[in-house]
Amino acid sequence: MMLHRTIEDRLEEIETEVHDIKTMLLKLFTLNTKETKNKSEETLMNVKDVANFAGVEPPMIYAACNKGQIQFIKIGKLYKFKKEEVLKWIEGEKHISQNEKAEIDVDAYVENYLQQNRLHG
Repeated sequence: MMLHRTIEDRLEEIETEVHDIKTMLLKLFTLNTKETKNKSEETLMNVKDVANFAGVEPPMIYAACNKGQIQFIKIGKLYKFKKEEVLKWIEGEKHISQNEKAEIDVDAYVENYLQQNRLHG
């Protein structure tokens, strides 16, 4: 049952509700900002991470990099990968039938690597 309320009481109630709305909006904005920040600060994966994620051995990752099948960032001697690029590579590998997949010749890969990275001196 509503009794006669004063204008001051009604204004105070409105101010309280506005404050609650502001608080909810601030929480929502903060939550959205954190989610956006987490997406933009995606951590890079190393070769071992990618190999574990894809369920293959690290030499296969190096071979895919050497063939240009997977995009990577090279920092010094380290290969770094974005998860989205790894997922694209894995998805592309699924479309290649088992008969079309070439066996990785580890000896040829090692020989090629040594030729490209032979120390001079």
